[in-house]
Amino acid sequence: MTHKERLETAWSYREADRVPIELGLSARYRAHPLAGRLVQLVDEYVDNFHWVNGPVYGFFGFPAEYFEEVIEERPGEFRRLRHTQRTPIGDFTAITLHPADSRDYHWEKRYIATIDDLRRLAEAKRPPLQWDVAVWREGVAAVGESGIPASLLFHPLGVLVRQSAMEEMYTWFYDERETVHRFLANMNGWVADGIGSLLAAGVGGVFLTYAHEMLIPPWFGAALFDEFVFPYDQAVNAVIHRHGGRIRAHCHGRCGDFLERFVEMGIDATEPLEHTPAGNTDLADAKRRVGGRMLLSGNVCSEMFYRMTADEVRAEVKAAIAAAAPGGGFTLALSGAGTDDDDLDEFMPPVIKNCEVYIEAGLEYGGYPIKQGL
Repeated sequence: MTHKERLETAWSYREADRVPIELGLSARYRAHPLAGRLVQLVDEYVDNFHWVNGPVYGFFGFPAEYFEEVIEERPGEFRRLRHTQRTPIGDFTAITLHPADSRDYHWEKRYIATIDDLRRLAEAKRPPLQWDVAVWREGVAAVGESGIPASLLFHPLGVLVRQSAMEEMYTWFYDERETVHRFLANMNGWVADGIGSLLAAGVGGVFLTYAHEMLIPPWFGAALFDEFVFPYDQAVNAVIHRHGGRIRAHCHGRCGDFLERFVEMGIDATEPLEHTPAGNTDLADAKRRVGGRMLLSGNVCSEMFYRMTADEVRAEVKAAIAAAAPGGGFTLALSGAGTDDDDLDEFMPPVIKNCEVYIEAGLEYGGYPIKQGL
């Protein structure tokens, strides 16, 4: 089977020749002098969803000019940057602090800092969604049979909570309900209309969204989820399904209690389904509850690869395959961290080795039919 055929078979809830194995490998890891064997394994055996550009969402649906300026610098200590998004409805600014000894940074101010900022977004009319069809077709052709091409699905609420002052934003769900609903109705209608038109013209197919981890506990409870997430997502997802498209949701954290709601609102696949302590998903239980209705991907805790032994990695792979692989509807995947460009240099050698073990164990245990008592 090709990588694409293997993934499509799994997503059709049938058994392929083996369990699909997912692993993204950053350019920094690929260039590491110890990664030769890992690169070979990835290029030959890994079955991935591949990011394909195309949609042009702008800044909350508006064309924007981006400006960046240093507003304070102390050599050897830090830099402070002001970021400006200049849009037809005015400027939105953010400020970040960048320590000299780290690749990371701290948000001192987010783009959506006040309720007036949110009102601007809630009330303004947006131009139709733009899509660079040539870039998308080129990306799909480049993926070929190496996996499944997928494009970003803009999730208005997921983007809003990340671009807002969080200590304010989560109070607005109680104090400014009408404004939040107005924003969601406006923006999700824009997304649905734009994506629907494109799908009707034969552009698009599989969409990825990175939103829901900020919309479940500890951020949201079930009542807020059902009010502010479920109906809006369901409406957009219904448009995608009407045209034969599918949606895959990336959701860290405690999503185990929300899997049925994910299915009911139209999510077709989810990952990385972390087990404790990072999340609360029991993979075998998830398979019993939603298997056959949603592609499940996970749940090897790669954030611990820097200190796990090879035997521990093999045990995680073995357990995940035994729990969710029989019958299809499952891909083996990492919990997220593991091959990131921001990983510390001293962590890279053990992570490289354990990624090799992860792929090799997936090949050893993941051949169909899955052995009983694995």
